[in-house]
Amino acid sequence: MLVENFRITPRDDASCNLAWTSLWPNGVSWVFVNGKHAAGPVVTGTAEKMVKIAFALGNVARIEIHDFPDDAVRPDPIQAEPNTRPTLSWNPVEEATRYRIYHRKRGEAAETLIYDKPALQGLDRCEVVCPILLDGRGGVWHFLRVEAVDEYGNESTRQSWTYFVMDLPPVPERVSVTEGVVPGTYDFRLED
Repeated sequence: MLVENFRITPRDDASCNLAWTSLWPNGVSWVFVNGKHAAGPVVTGTAEKMVKIAFALGNVARIEIHDFPDDAVRPDPIQAEPNTRPTLSWNPVEEATRYRIYHRKRGEAAETLIYDKPALQGLDRCEVVCPILLDGRGGVWHFLRVEAVDEYGNESTRQSWTYFVMDLPPVPERVSVTEGVVPGTYDFRLED
């Protein structure tokens, strides 16, 4: 079950306490921040649960708390983490002396060279984190192409593959913060 009511109490500029009341005192809870596992399994033996999470002052985060009566299920986040820096992997080419990666955003005519490095020998699998941050606001298609280059500078001719990028929504322009009902807590409200 997804917990909809929880309290955030700041600890310092980089962390806060996250507290909620569970339906199952002996149940198991899982916490996700921006689609990434942050805490869990949380088992306290009481209905009132609290964990410390990293939450930088001034940032916007998507927080999910999942409660279960037992530990039979390990949930996945409802909202996946932003995928703006994918890990690209490919099978090595024996004759390659270097690899190049090209990128094109949907709607753009020309590709851009975003990676050009010597090939490392003896690897079973080549892997690199995308060297640029891909735009994903509102969902954007990107095209990526990995090319092997031989000792004479000849490039392979591979097809590009499509990659869909989703990013977190932009930070709201106006956020109002008021003191909460319980001392030391705050209510956050987005304003139009």
